[in-house]
Amino acid sequence: MMTDPQYPPPTAARHGRPAPPVTATERRQANAKPGRNILAIVGLLLGVAALVVTFVPDVEFVAWPLAGIGLVLAIAGLVQVKKGTVGDRGLAITALVATIAALLTAAGMLLYSTFLSGGESGLHMPAASGDKHTVTFQVTSAGGATVRYGSLSDQRTENAPASTDAWEGGASYNNGSYLLTLTADTRNSNMTNEISCAILVDGKKVAENSGTTIALCTANVS
Repeated sequence: MMTDPQYPPPTAARHGRPAPPVTATERRQANAKPGRNILAIVGLLLGVAALVVTFVPDVEFVAWPLAGIGLVLAIAGLVQVKKGTVGDRGLAITALVATIAALLTAAGMLLYSTFLSGGESGLHMPAASGDKHTVTFQVTSAGGATVRYGSLSDQRTENAPASTDAWEGGASYNNGSYLLTLTADTRNSNMTNEISCAILVDGKKVAENSGTTIALCTANVS
């Protein structure tokens, strides 16, 4: 005599109560699409802007803060995607790549102009007649100071006499970008020495600083 196979009873019957119904709110939340990734969008825009600005003379230094802020926003956008609060994962990755590319490009341009540029586009020390731009390094030191001035790739060392009159060093260039540096420190560490430094480009002061034992001035020019 044949008998029907025995199957386990339904869950609702086994527990004696039906499964709870899915509410409309839960259904909408399950079907809802993740929101737009605003952080990634802004990060991408900043990364693209930084890439463009890198190749614009006189304002290329703005690429650094633009790319830096964009990188932070892109990373924050990726974190939000991982948490599931927003979507656009591909957009966040694109923003990350764009900001990193902008930072690398800006660094490459700075290295090229500072270390590799030469000839007509180099920084000339002492100043060469006929160059478009002149650079003046100034130091005042009541007790004298050791002075190092120039760019990262080319520096000179001289001694500034003990005087309230400004010691001056000169340079010039036609084109290119340069990170100019000027450091003056006291030759006698046992005495207090008021030191001040300044960098002027075409007669306009672009950096200045002062201290009791050392003064450091830097300026990014193009």
